[in-house]
Amino acid sequence: FMFEFLKNEIDFFIRNKTKFSRGNFVEKSSRIIEFVKKENSYIYAVLDKFFKKQNLNKTKILDIGSKNWSYADAQYRFFSSFCDEFYLDGVEVDAYRLYSNFYSRYDAAKFYIKNLKNVNYICGNVLDINKKYNYITWFLPFISEYPLKKWGLPKRFYQPEKLLLHAYDLLDDDGQMLVVNQGEKEALIQKELLEKLKIPYDFLGEIINDKSLYPQQRYGYLIHNCSE
Repeated sequence: FMFEFLKNEIDFFIRNKTKFSRGNFVEKSSRIIEFVKKENSYIYAVLDKFFKKQNLNKTKILDIGSKNWSYADAQYRFFSSFCDEFYLDGVEVDAYRLYSNFYSRYDAAKFYIKNLKNVNYICGNVLDINKKYNYITWFLPFISEYPLKKWGLPKRFYQPEKLLLHAYDLLDDDGQMLVVNQGEKEALIQKELLEKLKIPYDFLGEIINDKSLYPQQRYGYLIHNCSE
């Protein structure tokens, strides 16, 4: 992996030094529009099935590893269904990765959240976030090196223990975090990680799956910050 990680490091440095953005992105591909529509239905169903709904004062929500945040609408609609007021943050460490049309993830994310109130896309590392959240979602965390490499990230971002502990520390009292893994192997690694770090969780088993969206099965963990 050494050469590929070195290449990733150089590419990542260039992306984040230039922070290239064309702006004014609009999704025009009917295939992608249909995929995003189905993805949002899927995400909404998962949240609705596994999160305990609490209408808190100024509910705060964090999505870790948002990529282009094409599913932000599902999260917004879900929390709108029971929260009087909420604030939704999405954080992505590789926000300036470019697509073949030379728009960045940042450009696409701005398109997907442009009509959503109190929604903020953060270009940065979750380790630099320190405020507390009532709900956290984390889809497909990098808990093994190979996916990290394939997604074009430098090896220094492979910090599964540090990231998970920090995410857990971001939970407010009685906060909930939903972690979703791809495939049985990653789900097992996630379980071992949670137990090693002594983080309380419920294993949700295989969660709702739509094979037209994702060919591999997905498994979930619901993590609780139980107040004393």
